[in-house]
Amino acid sequence: MKYSFAIGIPTLNRADLLNPTLLKYFEDFPDVDIFIVDNGNQNIFSRKNNFYLHVSKENYGVAKSWNYLCFEIFKNHDYALILNDDIYLGADQNLVNDFAKGQCIDLVKCQNDFHLCSFILSKTCFQEFKFDENFYPAYFEDRDFMRRLALSDRQVMESCFLNPEIFINSATISENGGDPNINKNFEELAHLYINKWGGPPGLEKFSTPFDSK
Repeated sequence: MKYSFAIGIPTLNRADLLNPTLLKYFEDFPDVDIFIVDNGNQNIFSRKNNFYLHVSKENYGVAKSWNYLCFEIFKNHDYALILNDDIYLGADQNLVNDFAKGQCIDLVKCQNDFHLCSFILSKTCFQEFKFDENFYPAYFEDRDFMRRLALSDRQVMESCFLNPEIFINSATISENGGDPNINKNFEELAHLYINKWGGPPGLEKFSTPFDSK
């Protein structure tokens, strides 16, 4: 049976967290395509079928990784289930497939105001909206994406269905094998967001990027 969704996971320096979770996903999603973008040339667990690993020569960052995963997934699927490498969703392929097909909306995300650690994106939405790769390597790419969807009256829904069963916050920048450089551009990216939308998240003034007419 061909499912209408596939899974995409970007990862950087946390194979220690991702690998045991992948073993669970191999059981939860035996017939579902799983796409991985490895930004750190790590030793990632694999399986014979329905598994696609892309090892990037340099860190794509979050936005470019999400774009790459969605491009690959939407070649053969209608929905992309994008997951962080520091979470475990705790759902199986039948539940996710039924849930995705039952939602006639553009984006379904976990119940978290601050980021997209777990979300389902439709192919039709991605055809018009890509993630802004100027927010590199991480932070504010999710806020920017949701801002653009909201201004375009796209349908966005939060659902407890996508709340992770296990969530280890900021695992990529933790002292145990993490990369502190991920944080170095936070203030610069915050200014980029403010310049693009006329204010910080929740206080935006512009209805078009950089107040362009």
